[in-house]
Amino acid sequence: MMTDREFTRALRRGLGSAVVELKNAENKAARRSALLRCCLRDISYDWQSEGTKGYYLYTAIRALGGEDFFEKPLIGRFLSRCPDRLFLQLAAILSCYAGDGSEAAKEAFHVKYDCFAGKNGRFIRNSSVDEGFQWDEVVFQLFAIDGFSAFKRYAADAGGILLRNPGEPAIWDDWFTDRAEGVFGKKRVAVFINKASGRSDAVKALADALKAGADSRARYQPGRETMTLSGLIQAVREAATGEYPYYKTVGFRRSFITNASDTEISELARAALREEDETVKALLLDMFRRRSFPLDITPLLDCARSDNELLAEAAIDCLKGVKEKRIHDLAIFLLTKPSRANLSALALLEKNYKKSDDPLIFAAVKKSGVSHGVQQAIRDIYRRHRSSGALPALLRVYRDGECSYCRRGIVEAMRHCGVLPADILEECLHDSYDDTRKFAQRLLARGANRC
Repeated sequence: MMTDREFTRALRRGLGSAVVELKNAENKAARRSALLRCCLRDISYDWQSEGTKGYYLYTAIRALGGEDFFEKPLIGRFLSRCPDRLFLQLAAILSCYAGDGSEAAKEAFHVKYDCFAGKNGRFIRNSSVDEGFQWDEVVFQLFAIDGFSAFKRYAADAGGILLRNPGEPAIWDDWFTDRAEGVFGKKRVAVFINKASGRSDAVKALADALKAGADSRARYQPGRETMTLSGLIQAVREAATGEYPYYKTVGFRRSFITNASDTEISELARAALREEDETVKALLLDMFRRRSFPLDITPLLDCARSDNELLAEAAIDCLKGVKEKRIHDLAIFLLTKPSRANLSALALLEKNYKKSDDPLIFAAVKKSGVSHGVQQAIRDIYRRHRSSGALPALLRVYRDGECSYCRRGIVEAMRHCGVLPADILEECLHDSYDDTRKFAQRLLARGANRC
């Protein structure tokens, strides 16, 4: 039996063990508060890659037998103003309620639609709340409730806003058409838009806005703009003097690297090695995320040992694609250095791993915790290499990692190494990530797990 802290921790990570705990709990009411808190707070790590955990939370609610207890507070929070990420989670939970026949949940989507439609395009838009985006999500949920009529109503309402307020971005890009085509088919959506445009000025306004957006995207070609090496270095120097220099150089990297010749790439590498300012050097080395470092790697070995974290990580990123004894020795040095636990060095072992590294890998993870980078590194090492000694590190990352998308890879790595425990496979049937559940279902259906 889990403690309250263990249960909440597992639930927030989307682990199937939390659902199994609810199914087997003798005093189910004791878990209500923890589950409700998670439902009313965004517990996703990255909803764009792993989803919202909405279906998972509804599964937990049903395992608890608490559908009636949870529905009213969930609807109340959904109808209030809330951040996008929480809104998506609540919408996913309530869509499950609606799918199971809840009239209150269906009505909540209608009420929220009317609220957004009545704003006449005057939506709140900031870093955490975009009501235009939320309106689009409500429409998508209404596709399952009202069918094609929900799409037709939205086309008329959104088009009407464009007619009254030319230039107002009443829709969230063209996601709603993409999602409508996924539900109803491209032909049916296109036929409606074409026919209705001849009868309705509102639908025509929407169709024209969508076409203008598509034409704009077709004209835009990422990386088309070019940047000279001298211009790149100057831009990097300016970025290095302010806050968040790495994020300020992403566009520079794209515009230079995409069009650079092999000669220019070599010149960039030489410029990076000559650079004395460590932050600038790091940002220049970071340009090689998508291109192999073309020169002798010896100077990078020293950079990877730097106390400047940005420089060390940039050098490690350049070296991780190289298979060589010196790289393995560097990884071991960094992972055992007592003054710091440089877990980014784990990435160096993807191509340079030895089975004798297992205890060191586990010790480093146990000592320093499981960041997203550690999840990715452990996943990649053991999906590439087989080892019966991999389980301690894999289990630690499986239980402590925040990203459920990466956790799917951890489970695959357990299977690849032949160390996937039966109880872990069983709880994966209730994991928050769809593909993890499907993976477990396939293995169990085939009787393929021999652990």
